[in-house]
Amino acid sequence: MKINPVWLQTFRVLADTGSFTKTATTLFMTQPGVSQHIKKLEEVCGYSLLNRYGKRFDLTRQGDLLYRHALAVAEEEKKLLQALGEDDPVSGDCRIACSGSTALRIYRHLLGHQAEHPGLTMQLQAAPYQSILSAIAQGDIDLGVVTEKPDALQFTAKKIGRESIAIIVPANRPQGAQLLPDYLQQLGIIRHPDSDYYTRLYLDHSESDTLRSVAFQTLPTRGFVNQIHDILLPVSQGLGFAVLPYSVLVASPYRDRLSVMSNIPLIAETLYLVYRKNRQLPARFDAIMSLLGEHLADDGHHSTGTAVT
Repeated sequence: MKINPVWLQTFRVLADTGSFTKTATTLFMTQPGVSQHIKKLEEVCGYSLLNRYGKRFDLTRQGDLLYRHALAVAEEEKKLLQALGEDDPVSGDCRIACSGSTALRIYRHLLGHQAEHPGLTMQLQAAPYQSILSAIAQGDIDLGVVTEKPDALQFTAKKIGRESIAIIVPANRPQGAQLLPDYLQQLGIIRHPDSDYYTRLYLDHSESDTLRSVAFQTLPTRGFVNQIHDILLPVSQGLGFAVLPYSVLVASPYRDRLSVMSNIPLIAETLYLVYRKNRQLPARFDAIMSLLGEHLADDGHHSTGTAVT
C-alpha cells in the first residue's frame, strides 16, 4: 500500500501544532477525522507514530522519520509550484547544439552573456546535423543551429544568419583561376568529418566553370583531422588544402599563413535556428536568440557568390 498524501499532510500538521484540535481547525476537519487519518497512516506504515499521554503526545522514532519525510515532500511540492509559475529570463540551463564552425563563432559571446547573468548555465555541444535534430526531438537540446532546413512538421526553423564556405589554401598560392585544377591536384586535400558535405555544396552550387572542372573525388588525401581547431594547421604548413566555412579561417591562429581562393566565388550557406515545434521556449532564450542573430548574421566575408537556402 502507498502512503496517502492527504493522511501525510494531516500527520505533518498534527506534529507541527501538537494538538488534534488545532489540526482539525487548520485543515477544516473534525477531531475524529484527524484521528482516523492518523490511524490509517499507522496501519499503512505498520508502526505506532505517536506516544500518547492523555491529551498529549510525542512522536515515536518511526513517527519522527515519517515527519521528516512529510517535511521533505511539502518542500518539494513548494519548489515545484514555484517553478511552474516562474520563468526567470536570467537563470537556468541553456542547451545549444551546432556545428564546430558555428561554435567557434558564438561560444565566447554566449560566455559573455553568462558572465553578465551568472544564473545562466551555457551548455554548447558541437554535433553533426542529424544528431542535433535527434537531440532536439528527444528534449536533450533546446536550440540548434543547422545549415539545412529540417522537416517543418516536427521542428520550427527560422533563418538566423549565413556562413560562407571557402577553399582555404596555403598563403603562397599561385594566382589565376586557370591554375586551380592543377594546383589542387598537386596540393591534395586535408579531409575532416564535413569535408565531403562542403565539397558537394561547392560542386552543386558553384557558378565557377573552373571549379566545377575539378574532379574532387580524384584528389589525393593528404591527411584527416576531426578537431576543427586543428584542420588548418597542415594547410598552413603547405601540406594540403581544405574546404571549410570562412569563419574557421577567421578564428584560426594560423590565419597569417593561410589564404582563400578569392578569385572563386564563395558559397553563402543559410543558417537556421531550430527548436521543437509547438514548444514554448523559456524566457531566457529570447536574449540568446537575439544574441545568435547578431553574431551569425555576418561571418566577415562579403561574398558575391551563390547563396544556398
